[in-house]
Amino acid sequence: MSKFQLFDSVTLAVEIPLTEGGIAPPGVPGAIVEVFKGGEAFLVELFGGWVKAEVGGDFIPTSQDDPDAFMETLGVETVYPHQLKSANSACEIMAEVRAGNNC
Repeated sequence: MSKFQLFDSVTLAVEIPLTEGGIAPPGVPGAIVEVFKGGEAFLVELFGGWVKAEVGGDFIPTSQDDPDAFMETLGVETVYPHQLKSANSACEIMAEVRAGNNC
């Protein structure tokens, strides 16, 4: 069984190339959105900085305190277990939402 599960919050342990170009460095946060072959690989949505959309559709940097802010998606990439570090399991995140839930 894999140490990572669907919807776990993770960070990159190593840099990985992005399909759309560029490199995602170690420490980039992400979320597991699909699990392949029982945990042999994962589809991970990788996030950049906090942004908000302008009226014209462009994104501009902002702080997470801005009510219109969201984390920009850098890419959705296939990542392997050795390339990931656990940040928070989906169970831990839900336990915070539903106090008293045991993982």
